[in-house]
Amino acid sequence: MIKFLNIILDEYKAFIKDYGAMLIMIVGVVSYSVFYAIPYAHEVVKEVPIEVLDNDNTVLSREFIRELNISDMLKIVSTPKSIQEAETEFFNGKIKGYVVIPKKFERDILRGQQSVISLFADSSYMIIYKSVYSGVVSVATELGAKIEIGKLMKSGVPKQMAIALKQPFNFVATSMYNPAGGYATYVFPVVIILILHQTLLVGIGLMLGTKNEFKETYCEKGDVAITIFGRSTAYVLLYLFYSLFYFMLYPQVIVYPMSYNIVPLFMILIPMFYSVAMLAHAISFIFKTRESSLLILVVTSLVFIFLPGLIWPRESIPQIINIIAMFLPATCGIDGIIKVNQMNATLWDVKFDILWLVFLCFLYYLLAMYVINKIREKHSINKDIHN
Repeated sequence: MIKFLNIILDEYKAFIKDYGAMLIMIVGVVSYSVFYAIPYAHEVVKEVPIEVLDNDNTVLSREFIRELNISDMLKIVSTPKSIQEAETEFFNGKIKGYVVIPKKFERDILRGQQSVISLFADSSYMIIYKSVYSGVVSVATELGAKIEIGKLMKSGVPKQMAIALKQPFNFVATSMYNPAGGYATYVFPVVIILILHQTLLVGIGLMLGTKNEFKETYCEKGDVAITIFGRSTAYVLLYLFYSLFYFMLYPQVIVYPMSYNIVPLFMILIPMFYSVAMLAHAISFIFKTRESSLLILVVTSLVFIFLPGLIWPRESIPQIINIIAMFLPATCGIDGIIKVNQMNATLWDVKFDILWLVFLCFLYYLLAMYVINKIREKHSINKDIHN
């Protein structure tokens, strides 16, 4: 036990002396979480600037324009005189879309004929496109319902019956686990877990790359197992401290849903951090130099964002990629933590995620012992030859 504690303390001493590792595993952990939160400060896009070209200029068309401007999704900045003028404003980036109300709009509606309202919006930015499209469609649908109800009432149908005929049932949509329907509430908890995953992987890789570059002895013969476990424990304890900040305090600052299920949360975090630490040791043979861990792991970070299947759905990812993703600790870590902290899942509900992470711990622990033994033997041979 004393030897195990000494290994942890020695690792902390080496960590404090390595400013690069501290930059990644302390400054990076804090700064990344802040920088990622800033773009999502207003997670729901509102008041998207648009223009409306009114070719009818009637009471009904003006009412439609008023309803569009009332919508919190849209903001009419001007009324162009022609489609060419609206297109110019659009391509200059001053507006994100424009609506064209056709001639004889009111006349066709009053005659019971269909009138076509044209919407031109930039679909290359899906979040803005969704706001523009949803705003215009919802206003058009509500106005159409009012017109139909008005016609029924003029024909002698009582108001309540006219409403019931037009809308035979009320549709109530309830957003579960994301009340605002915003992007930040969905993606930010995932990003937090990936920040912890990647900084831990890169930081340990940097430390091991330094040892490989300078041919330092990782441990004495026969001490590989306890050394790997002890040094991994040092970083797991550090990252469990970060988790208290990320999952207990940070939601109060950024304001996103968290249910604070402490026991299931840490039952997932502990094996996830250990499996990441063991994985870093298992792939340490590719870190020939100190900088190689940064070059390899930072470049692959973008891939790691998509593999867990939340940014892009697993159903749209080839099955072989999904199988590979299961051997990435972040995959089950994200799945389990999202269920626990946002969906209020119980320990039983995430049992597969926990068991799989424990399996990864043992798998990468065995691989790490094999790899470190090989590296240690190689360094010993080189040292003997040099002597």
